[in-house]
Amino acid sequence: MHPYLPHLLSDIESVIKILPPAPYYEVPPHLAEMPEVAEMEESPITTLEELTGIAIDSIPNFYDLTYEEWPLLANAFKRLLEALNITIVDLPDDFPDDAYINLIVCHWHENIQYLPLGGFHLECCTGKEETCPYGEDCIRCGPNALPMPEGFLPPGTGGIFMDDGTPVDPSLVHIPDLCLSCSIYLSEDWEDNILCTLTRMNLQEGEEFECFAYRKELDEPNTPE
Repeated sequence: MHPYLPHLLSDIESVIKILPPAPYYEVPPHLAEMPEVAEMEESPITTLEELTGIAIDSIPNFYDLTYEEWPLLANAFKRLLEALNITIVDLPDDFPDDAYINLIVCHWHENIQYLPLGGFHLECCTGKEETCPYGEDCIRCGPNALPMPEGFLPPGTGGIFMDDGTPVDPSLVHIPDLCLSCSIYLSEDWEDNILCTLTRMNLQEGEEFECFAYRKELDEPNTPE
């Protein structure tokens, strides 16, 4: 057996048995009855390495493992993601164990959120068969891709999902007038934009829009003539 594998499997099992604590945050009053949405809005960005404490250097490459060792590590990774409530939403059926190990390693440093209540949806398809980790097996961009229901975003452009797994196109979310005077409207920070979109999605027709992250845009300073 690979010398790193027993230690890695033990470390993964330890994380599964004692899960990381849920991120601490204060639930805004307008989200008191929607804990999953509050969790998504307030939980910080992290990575699998930060969340588990398992350094990527301790994970052997799949080609350094034997054929018999592939399912041991692949199944451990699957149990780990299940325990952390992380779902790979575009994973093809019967994806090979060696390819699955490589997929997880390639996403070990990707930005994710730890969402014990609502769960995090990890999308790995890039939308192009040449660069997609699933290649011809991809259910979204491969030659045998399944037809996407109306309203789904093109593969690789998602990131925000409804509870039923339907991706949300941020460009179709209504922008209240309050947002137009906010200092973080159209921010260059992608995290700000995601949080703003999630807040707008909570607006019900006929309700007055409120945002506790609102920061009034500063007037431009006077310039000498």
